[in-house]
Amino acid sequence: MPKNTLYEVSLRPRFALASAVVAVGLGMTALRVFAPVVPTTPLPALVMVEPERPVATGLGAKETVAPPVVPTESLALAKRYDAQGYDWDAVLSGDSDVPRVSVKTLPKDLVHLQNVDLKKSLFFRTLLPMALQVNDEIAADRERLLDLKAKADADDELTHAETAWLNRVAAKYGSDPENFEQLLRRVDGVPPSLVLAQAAEESGWGTSRFVREGNALFGQWTWSDDHRGIVPVARGEGETHKIRAFPNVKGAIAAYVHNLNTHPAYERFRIQRAMGASGYQLTATLDQYSERREKYVDTLRSIMSANRLASLDQAKLSEEIHLVSR
Repeated sequence: MPKNTLYEVSLRPRFALASAVVAVGLGMTALRVFAPVVPTTPLPALVMVEPERPVATGLGAKETVAPPVVPTESLALAKRYDAQGYDWDAVLSGDSDVPRVSVKTLPKDLVHLQNVDLKKSLFFRTLLPMALQVNDEIAADRERLLDLKAKADADDELTHAETAWLNRVAAKYGSDPENFEQLLRRVDGVPPSLVLAQAAEESGWGTSRFVREGNALFGQWTWSDDHRGIVPVARGEGETHKIRAFPNVKGAIAAYVHNLNTHPAYERFRIQRAMGASGYQLTATLDQYSERREKYVDTLRSIMSANRLASLDQAKLSEEIHLVSR
């Protein structure tokens, strides 16, 4: 059996007392001998986290629980929606159009909202108007594109302004300006049911760190220095990607729609959309969006079915303008 070191022995109560007496007699040299060695590498800092269950305060002590966080931001936003008559059930049933509300960020305390139904409706009510706004802006470009195609098919020469606009749109969507067929597959909206389902899954219903820090609702990766990004905690060694951050929620939605409209991985999505596929049907074309593949598709469909999102594909924005700014 190996011998105990002097330091290990000194940890015993009786020997510790003797050590102190010897130290007094021998002076500072003895103190240095009996003192434990301080590690040069600092110990990892303790991270305080909110406990998931009651934690005992000591031996035999009663269990205590940290007081719940009151989600004041979330409740205030829900109250403003209610005051404007923004009723989620009425939107789902088609009895009400969608108010033109615009919110810069989701409430940071949404994670603390205990009422699940209210959390879901607040999440959906915040995203839906901006998803429809993004689609409407794309629809305006698509309408102009159809007009230019009709003009080109009739062998009418495009004006200088029309040609310049066509070139800008083609460059934005990574397409040939003379390939109207490809352009029309790309310049199109995404069904709101799909937007909301993917946002819910990718962002943890608006509670993820990426949403709180950078409105990153869809977990889009970026390697570009031109994009503001958030470094994932679990990023592997040698990896350089970041999660792309956005100044507001609408910007995140617009970038997500643009990604589906341009990335080569989603060509099947664009073809099926052009053939009239619904948001629910289009989930089958997004198996490459996640490493979970088919299970990811199943999850999106479960979210759509459980929350009756299919009806939102016919939702329209109200003519009346409301603005909610946070």
